[in-house]
Amino acid sequence: MSKTHQATDSLFSESLYSMPSEQSQKPTKAFSVAEVVLRIKTLIEKEFPQSIWVEGELSNTSYASSGHIYFSLVDEKATDRYGQRLILPCAFFKGANQSLKFKLGDGMKVLCLGQVGTYEGRGNYQLKVLRVEPKGIGALQLAFEQLKKKLQAEGLFDETRKRPIPKFPNRICVITSPTGSAIHDMVSKLRGHFEITIVPAKVQGEGAADELSKAIKDVNRLKLADVLVIGRGGGSVEDLWAFNEESLARSIAGSLIPVISAVGHQDDWTISDYVADLRASTPTDAAKFLVNEQQLLLDEGRTLIEQLLDSMERFLEEESSEIDSLSERLRLLHPLNQLNDYERTISQRQLELVRLIEHSLSIDEQNVSSLAGRLEALSPLAVLARGYSITFSRPSLKVLSSASSVKPGDEIETKLAQGKIVSRVIETSEN
Repeated sequence: MSKTHQATDSLFSESLYSMPSEQSQKPTKAFSVAEVVLRIKTLIEKEFPQSIWVEGELSNTSYASSGHIYFSLVDEKATDRYGQRLILPCAFFKGANQSLKFKLGDGMKVLCLGQVGTYEGRGNYQLKVLRVEPKGIGALQLAFEQLKKKLQAEGLFDETRKRPIPKFPNRICVITSPTGSAIHDMVSKLRGHFEITIVPAKVQGEGAADELSKAIKDVNRLKLADVLVIGRGGGSVEDLWAFNEESLARSIAGSLIPVISAVGHQDDWTISDYVADLRASTPTDAAKFLVNEQQLLLDEGRTLIEQLLDSMERFLEEESSEIDSLSERLRLLHPLNQLNDYERTISQRQLELVRLIEHSLSIDEQNVSSLAGRLEALSPLAVLARGYSITFSRPSLKVLSSASSVKPGDEIETKLAQGKIVSRVIETSEN
């Protein structure tokens, strides 16, 4: 028999009141309610003088407006004699539950550290909880998974919601601890490329998430930057926990300025990383990304400028060649040039014509000479030179070949080799 059962048996082995006999109806002794409650309280406190860990499953969990959390721990295996599961009422008061990182819910298996006591106002016993740990998984990990699931369901992790990082930012705002090692490396890489504003804020410990959230809101309100970097160097899960707070996640999501989350090391993932517009594995990588992105764009710009200059040079060369060609064509088509061409052509044709005329004249001269010789040989004048003459009737000057062509009294003209004679016919004869 357990000590609890023994104590309970001992308590009730004493006569709280005397059972009435058939002869007497008055109790010999009666306890007040307060006495009974006090004795029960004393027994329980004696049995459980120190805080204990209790394992069970959460049931009937409720969050009161006062900040208290009430629930029952249910034993998964044991039941009472009626088959009902055994239940231990629990009260997790506001002063104790402020450090709770995850949300309690029915069905969750937990380990509770608390003090067994009584709630005299209702005559109940309960476990006054001081601390709750999830069974099988760390409290921070569970809180991380719960918040991640919640924000993911709200769409805060969706890529469609996230803002693109500007290609050519001028102003970079860094929200981090001014004394951290991460800030020096970041500034050294960013300096000379951007205008840098450092907004100091706590990055771990109590109130760190609130300071970071306020800094984000202030940067947006004052429009201090084109890109906002929030982060810190590496550390334990507890050190990085500020970046897993819901308030900070919502501030990042609500920022009008694109946010780069750069927290811890390569393997460290925080809620801020999921919500931010871009996650950098380390603060140094965030600076490298911004500088490399700018350098890449500058290199691309130089390449494009060189290509543009080459294209312009080729274009100008082609256009210059085309202009020269058109100029030549225009010169050839110019009226003066055409007139000159026509003049040259006419001159050439004139020369050709003169040569042809001269050649033709030479041939004609030869022919004339030949014909003249022949004509001269056949000419009557040549006959006349030999002593002959030609007689013409007057005034018709027709050659007379017959004496019958004239009659006495007609004038005739005789052509001699040298000169002519005009005479009058006195007599004609046919023979």
